[in-house]
Order: sequence, then structure tokens, then C-alpha cells
Amino acid sequence: MDNNLPNTQLDDQKMENLRKRTKLSKYIMIAGGVCLGIVVLMILLNGGTLSLNFKTPTGVVAIILIIGGFALLFTGLRVKQKAGEAQKHIANNYASSVLGRVMDRLDTFDHGKHIDRYYLNQDFGFPKYDCTGFCGDYVRGVLRGVPMEFCEFELQEKHVTEDKDGDTDVSYETVFYGVIVVCRHNLALSDAVMATQFKTYENAYNADSEAFYNAFSVRCTSEQDAKLVLTPDYMQKLLELSAERGKRFAIRFLQDGTLLLVIKDMNLFEMGKSENTVQLVEKLEKEMEDFINILDTLALPAQKVADHPNAERSELR
Repeated sequence: MDNNLPNTQLDDQKMENLRKRTKLSKYIMIAGGVCLGIVVLMILLNGGTLSLNFKTPTGVVAIILIIGGFALLFTGLRVKQKAGEAQKHIANNYASSVLGRVMDRLDTFDHGKHIDRYYLNQDFGFPKYDCTGFCGDYVRGVLRGVPMEFCEFELQEKHVTEDKDGDTDVSYETVFYGVIVVCRHNLALSDAVMATQFKTYENAYNADSEAFYNAFSVRCTSEQDAKLVLTPDYMQKLLELSAERGKRFAIRFLQDGTLLLVIKDMNLFEMGKSENTVQLVEKLEKEMEDFINILDTLALPAQKVADHPNAERSELR
């Protein structure tokens, strides 16, 4: 294993302890659910009513079970959350080492940072959403000679429900998650060109390819721009990627030279089911290999350091 990796023996012990804590949290929450379930059963056995007071033994038991049930649920959730945070911290330490090896140069890896939201607000044909959820695991550097930055993101839909007493409850549902890649292209465009598999647009540009038209929906204001981007060879590459990976992609070429790629359902740098640091490193390496294979198959028409020596130090936007 890489000598630059953290203390693997110590981290193996931590991972084992964290797995035990996560398992314990499940049992604690199950116990809390059982307590509340007993209360429900008591209500049913009493004809749908139950007096919650300290004057009767039944009321005392019910109160104790309710308090204990919610306390156990809260404790279990808190234990699980803390264990998850510690697992993520370990995974990030090893992800930084793996990125340093597979990338030509790693400038930044920051779990709490993300790309400029300006890029996420671009049109990719995302499903309807109300807000951005988690946005992080930001990476910036050079990969395959291409200066780029990328991060994970979630899009969420807000749900507001109201009970019979008029009290409202707000919840959020993740409707989309993936990775967004930002780099540069060399094409001289008069406006943006976008090809997506996330939505089918009416009056989409017809690229004179029935197979491509069925796989991607293209939006543009200039047919000349579309032909410049979507050459027959490049459309074939996109179709090959779609056939191999499914409908998971959107690519957008901006007029200012920015190239954006969205990969749906990709989640990087998590510990997952890894039981030790060896398995964790193997998992992280496999994820990056999968990510790089997608970029290789896609053959992004991106600026490379060799083409523009100053590009690697300049801002991508």
C-alpha cells in the first residue's frame, strides 16, 4: 500500500469500531420503535383511547414508553450520524491519496467545498426541484492532461404537509444526484449547445441521426453551432457511452468556452461496505477508474495543458 496513506492499522481499528457503532444504532432505534409500538397496541386494546396520566398504572407505563421510545430513537439517530461523519472523514483521507495517484496533478480536494452554483443553475433538463441539497467532495486539478474541477451534488423537492390541527411539516426528497464536471473547450460558438438524457424537449434539434435523436435531446439556438459540436464521430461516442452506461448524461457547451458534463447516479468517496482500509482503497480506485473510463469514452473536446500551458493555472470560469 502507498506509503503516503494514513495509519492503516489504526484506521482499520476505527472502521471496525464504527461498524459496531452503526450496528448498535440500528438496535437502539429498533428498541425505540418497539416502545412506541407497545403504546399503540395499548391504545388499541383500550378501545382506541388511553389516558396519559400518573393516576393509573397503565398511564404511567404509557408515558414511560413514549418518553423512552423517542429518547431511544433520537439516541440511535445521533449515534448513527456521528459514526457516519467519522466514516466519511476516514474515507476522505484515503480519497485524497487515491486522487493524488490517479490524477496528473491534484490541486484541491475538499469535502465541504463545491463548484460555483452558476454551473448547476444551467439548463441540463433536470427534473423539477426546489433547492440544492448536499454539494461537496470538490476536486480540482489536471486529469488526462485536462484541467478540470468536479464535485457531487443533490437536487431536492420540498414537500409541505398539514395535519388536521393546521400544523405543517416540511420534508425534502432527493430527486436527482450525481457528479458535475467543469472544464474548457476550444470551439467558437455563438450560443450554448446542450445534449441531455434527463428530459425530452419539444422542438429539439434534429441531428440527422434517428438513434441519437432517440437517445439525446438537443437544445441550441444555432444549427451551425450544433453541427460544430455534434459531429458524426462525436455523436457516435455519445451513443456508445449511452449504450454502455444507460441514460445518465448531459453535456453543455457554453459560449464563453466552458464545458459542463453531468453524470447521473454517481456517488464518489464513500466508505460504503468496506471493512478495512485495503477494501476502502480498492473501492475508491475502482470508482475513479469508472469515472475516468467515462471521460475516456466520452473523449471530451476539452482544452489540455499541452494546448494551453497557462490554462492549468487559470480560473475555469
